[in-house]
Amino acid sequence: MNPSMPARPSSPTSFPQWQRLAWASLMTAVGAVLAIGISAANIPWMSNPGGMLGKLYLTLAVPGHFLAFGALVMLPALLAGLWTRSARPLTITAVVMQGLWLCLLLVDAKVFALYRFHLNAMVLNMVFGGAMQDQVSLSWSNWLQVAGVVAAVFAAQALLAWGCWRLLPMRPRRAWVLAGWTAAAVLMTAGQIATAYYDARGERAVISQWAYLPWAQPITAKRQMRAMGVPVVDRAAALTDPKLSELAYPSAPLRCQSHRRPNVLVVVLESLRADALDPQTMPGTWALARQSQVFDRHYSTGNATRFGLFGLLYGLPGGYWQPMLAEQRGSVLFDVLKQQGYAMYLHGSAPLYSPEFDRTAFADVRELLQTAPAALSVAERDRHVVDTLRAEITATPSGTPWFGFAFLDATHAPYHLPKGYPALDTPMAQDINFLALDQDHDATPERNRYRTAVHYADSLVSQLLQSLREAGVEDNTIVLVTGDHAEEFNDLGLNYWGHNGNFSDFQLQVPFVLHWPGMTASRQARISSHEDWVPTLMRHALGCENPLEDFSTGQDLLAPAPMAPRSLLVESWSQRGIRQGPDTYVFDKFGNSTALGPDYLPLPVQQPDSAGLREAWDELTRFRRR
Repeated sequence: MNPSMPARPSSPTSFPQWQRLAWASLMTAVGAVLAIGISAANIPWMSNPGGMLGKLYLTLAVPGHFLAFGALVMLPALLAGLWTRSARPLTITAVVMQGLWLCLLLVDAKVFALYRFHLNAMVLNMVFGGAMQDQVSLSWSNWLQVAGVVAAVFAAQALLAWGCWRLLPMRPRRAWVLAGWTAAAVLMTAGQIATAYYDARGERAVISQWAYLPWAQPITAKRQMRAMGVPVVDRAAALTDPKLSELAYPSAPLRCQSHRRPNVLVVVLESLRADALDPQTMPGTWALARQSQVFDRHYSTGNATRFGLFGLLYGLPGGYWQPMLAEQRGSVLFDVLKQQGYAMYLHGSAPLYSPEFDRTAFADVRELLQTAPAALSVAERDRHVVDTLRAEITATPSGTPWFGFAFLDATHAPYHLPKGYPALDTPMAQDINFLALDQDHDATPERNRYRTAVHYADSLVSQLLQSLREAGVEDNTIVLVTGDHAEEFNDLGLNYWGHNGNFSDFQLQVPFVLHWPGMTASRQARISSHEDWVPTLMRHALGCENPLEDFSTGQDLLAPAPMAPRSLLVESWSQRGIRQGPDTYVFDKFGNSTALGPDYLPLPVQQPDSAGLREAWDELTRFRRR
């Protein structure tokens, strides 16, 4: 041993401060590499839609992005251990923070692979609001897998921490540490400068890459770039979220009077695909459809329950969710029902307070909301909802009109069934392993389980319809059977599963069976939307004389279809879309648009249609006070 070199301590208690800083720097760098590796699977490096420029931008931006997050993750450890006599607080805090960070990235990567959005505030809302168990149900084997991965991540971090202490020289040169952080700062700064430059230029090849970076907060500096002589493209045509403002909803007092006051029954099945409406999967609803108006090209207002039910209950696009929630404005539909003396039976198998329907659509009738007992299984909760609603219908005094609403949840993944319920087809998955769903997975077992769950839910719908006949009110009851949104099984071949992922037919198109007593059965080829239900019901059943534009952005389904092409405004957790025929213009949270064909691949012409943009903007601003 060289007598001039001090011996390496056997424990990290006496490492000098510069060595601790060097160790933290090395841990940060290695952590950034691991983070890049986790997220890289969701980044299209080879077939990037931005071409070579997009790849070059990612090569510059990705290291800086994850180094910045890595530095933030390491900061608590530095504060905990850099200025103390012992380095143990630094080591322990760093292992915990880096482990949590990598576990979060693993979850985000899986969420993005399935749904194409990163973990966000709405997911946290679901977790802390108590609804997560109703949205994603993992089997015990899934939880064991998760526990194993978490344990492996933290064990690897502990081993990495030990290895970094052993690899560092006792007295690392301060210049090396400073040079490393300088290089990291240069990378981070260069990425943001490139972001600001290409954003000012409106370069789609670059700005389309932001969606791949978890929790990206790109810097935009159009004014500064213009001052520096950079030609700035004004993206005024981009559809951005309207600023929250006081609502003018409805825009005029409603004039509604109905002498007939028919009963109304609305049954919504969670995640109901349009192609589920067939004689084998939904025999009860299929029989009803043969006596009803069936809208074959009907679309939800969103690919998530929050926005699908919102559109159905308000007759408005999902973009109004936030201002309605902020002001707790209920749907005018329930105001009119109360004014006309309707009894209201409002049931949810899953809670109707998460999402916050009790503070939006049902805000003025929240005391009437009923949720099935949480102690029951999901399939049993659906049966409880139907049994309770049947009893209420039977007990309604003669001459009292009623409005019944049932939201059934068995058709939500993992597709719930009563014990022993026979499979509609085989092979049928016994549970849904969300961790196994990927591009190469054969969806047949999951699809068969889904269809069996739909068959079970349809049997409950049949019981409700039987109650109408037994109560003698069949000829005076309007019945609607539909879904809140649809459900995808990698139908596009792009590794989309479930919902919340895209605005294709596989996640938006739902059955819409409308039985209106006295109307001849027919199948409608017109494009229709959830926005159309409330204005149709209020005009023809509740006698509202106002122009539909006073309280809705939808159309009258019982009037002749308009000749002009129709655009549909649709919403998701992280994106907004305008559907025009088979094409979809998708706008991200930054206002950037992407034009996609029916295969959900980019179109050669990316410029959004100006007429569709104007129509969408009018819908989003119509009920905002000027």
